[in-house]
Amino acid sequence: MVLPSVDELMKGDMVDWVVLKNGGVIVCEPLYPRPDTFQKMAKERAELGAQKGGSREAQRKRLERLNELNYLVLTLPNDRSQDYKVAVSQVEDVISFERLMLRRVDQLITDGEIRKAYELLMKVESEVPHWDASQAAFEQLLLKEAQMKIDAGDDYAALALLDELAVRNIRNAQLPVVFGDVVSRSVAEPLKDEDYPRVRYFLARLSRYFPEHPVVSKWTGELKDRSAKLLSQAQEMSRQGQHSEASAAAQIANRIWPATGNLRATYTQLVQRFQTIRVPVRYFSGHQMISPVDLEPEQRHRQLTSASLFEPSTADELTYFQSSYFDEWDPQDLGREVVFSLRSTRPYWQSQPLLTANQIGECLGNQLNPDYVGFNPRLASFVEQFSVRSPTELQVKFHRVPLSLEGLFRFPVRSQPERDDPEGSGALLSTRFSLTSSDSERRVYRRTVPEPDGLIGPQYHVAEIVEQRYPDRHAEIQAFNRGEVDVLPHLLPWEIDIIKASGRGFVQQYGIPQNHVIVFNPKSEAVKGAQLRRALSVAIDRESLLKVVVLRDPEMKYGRVTSAPWHSQSYASNPLVEKPRYDLYLAFILRLAALEQLRIPDKQKFVAEAKQKSLEAKQEWDEEVFRRDHAEEIRAAAAHIQLPKLRLLVDPDDVAMLAAEQIVNRWNQLGFDVELISAATEGEKVGDDDWDMMYRRTRLMEPLLDLWSLLLTDEKFDVDRLSGYPDWMRQELINLDYATSFTDAQERLFSIHRHMSAQAFLIPLWELDDFMAFQRNVTGFEARPLSVYHNVERWSVKP
Repeated sequence: MVLPSVDELMKGDMVDWVVLKNGGVIVCEPLYPRPDTFQKMAKERAELGAQKGGSREAQRKRLERLNELNYLVLTLPNDRSQDYKVAVSQVEDVISFERLMLRRVDQLITDGEIRKAYELLMKVESEVPHWDASQAAFEQLLLKEAQMKIDAGDDYAALALLDELAVRNIRNAQLPVVFGDVVSRSVAEPLKDEDYPRVRYFLARLSRYFPEHPVVSKWTGELKDRSAKLLSQAQEMSRQGQHSEASAAAQIANRIWPATGNLRATYTQLVQRFQTIRVPVRYFSGHQMISPVDLEPEQRHRQLTSASLFEPSTADELTYFQSSYFDEWDPQDLGREVVFSLRSTRPYWQSQPLLTANQIGECLGNQLNPDYVGFNPRLASFVEQFSVRSPTELQVKFHRVPLSLEGLFRFPVRSQPERDDPEGSGALLSTRFSLTSSDSERRVYRRTVPEPDGLIGPQYHVAEIVEQRYPDRHAEIQAFNRGEVDVLPHLLPWEIDIIKASGRGFVQQYGIPQNHVIVFNPKSEAVKGAQLRRALSVAIDRESLLKVVVLRDPEMKYGRVTSAPWHSQSYASNPLVEKPRYDLYLAFILRLAALEQLRIPDKQKFVAEAKQKSLEAKQEWDEEVFRRDHAEEIRAAAAHIQLPKLRLLVDPDDVAMLAAEQIVNRWNQLGFDVELISAATEGEKVGDDDWDMMYRRTRLMEPLLDLWSLLLTDEKFDVDRLSGYPDWMRQELINLDYATSFTDAQERLFSIHRHMSAQAFLIPLWELDDFMAFQRNVTGFEARPLSVYHNVERWSVKP
């Protein structure tokens, strides 16, 4: 008989085959019990034959049943009206329909037609759940498919199939052989590439089921020996004072095979002596970007490589500062004079070198010198004179009392420029970490002053920071989940609760929210009109963007619309200034007003020329009548004037880019012509003629001093850049430095806040609660950090 095809088995009627001893085959309707009819009947005959005694009725029924079991009652598919009896003694076997399907499955497996075999097996499983014969066929199917994947070089898929087989039947005789062969082949490539975690991954897949397998024993022993040998070499490096090399070797040894027992103690000691923090970044400092202002990469680099005389420590309504160089700074003469007392010692963990009053005085003198490249006009407007009283004392006298002394002295200390480089800014003296190596994918910073030898392991802190470049957010999150990086400097708003709930690390909120604002180029003629700026501002649906695009949270848990470029809890926030409104109709009207403002000169020119011609013709001139009678001609004379194309630079941040795209789309729908440009675009820094607006992320520590640099997009406090503002606004900004008390300064900031809102000198968008995440083996970080590397010298990494 020809075995039925797959289609016949899947779509045809169920039939059984009765194989006679004379070689004939009878095709009949399904027999019962099934699927092993012949075997089950033989079993029942044996059981009944073994029974003895019982009542006469029971004996009679037993004999009747034995007589029935001597025959098969058949119904032929083409003759269902009549049954036929066949003596069991004449029958060789009964092949049920399910057995026929399994025979076809065996043939399909042999031919490599896995999908069809799987479909048939699923049909058998649905008809006869948990049948031993189908289970055995399924095992053969898994082995065959695994072998096909092995032949195709897809070891991961083969291992997944073998996993499934192990779950079904760990005692399968072929399983350990095939599993061992796959793993032996799979570890070859990662061993060659020294990708030891991958090697251990394959070995773990095998040892999960067969811990005593020869392949597991062989490579486990080999990797342990390699690890122990490298760890011994690392100990020797450490004894020679090569702590960075020893730590790196110990980490490689632990990657080859995790240290245990006494080796674990050795590994911990070596790694604690020279700790490394790995940070994922998208861009490095020094990368050529067109941005007119320093972006976060430059800020990170500056914070790592330089230490200012005063640095922010905590914040609420006010920002509080601390100094690593001064013990005391006592105001005298009602604040017009301050004596700075320098520290003569420093904590062992501090990475900054000690400075003398002479060095700080020399740097201060340079900053007060208009010919110096780092001239600080704001500082020069305050400082009258200074003197070095001793190597540890510096006296400074002021023209007027600075309200924020610490904020005024937020600058690093540099040496005198070299004679052969008078244009240089001098060598940096107040260092923290130094850039020791750099390439296109990785940067390494190390402590300028290493921690001393002889401390116990837990007393040591981070000695090295490695910034690793990743192409996108997915790669950064993947690296954090795999433990390849130790810190995520910023979490996207929709990631915060996910990472908190996962428990993978510590999630810390920054002490000050991050403000998103759009600032205008003070030198751009295109955005000087208040109507244009206000039209752009009221056209932004801040709340909807915040809920849908930025936070992806209708409750706005981690963000809020704001009216200022500083955080809403700041002392500079005027409580009477309302949040910016959203009004498309008003935006359209203001746009028309801005356009009309641009057309006025051409209209006036047309009227003036008409007047000149009228006077030359000695005709009577009435301008009011002329304007009424020639209104259409006057409009046509300026019809060619259109609003200028605006160029919006955008901070290269994922959230900022998403929001900026939506904002620009809305502006263009209203009739503006706005081009969106990433500030990270490679190229030379743009000049004042090449951009009009910029979407920025800011965190103003001291609004009294930091507002200038935000509005003017300049750190040099160049008064000439104020020329784009009205006289009264220029004066208000200048007067900030002349506030005589905190209350006076607050009132002036309140006034500026009100005027910025009314005239749209910038466009505040929203403030976002910013968070960073640490791996659970990182300790010592600030509870509410104010920057990415806040007090990084105190961070520790547990092995």
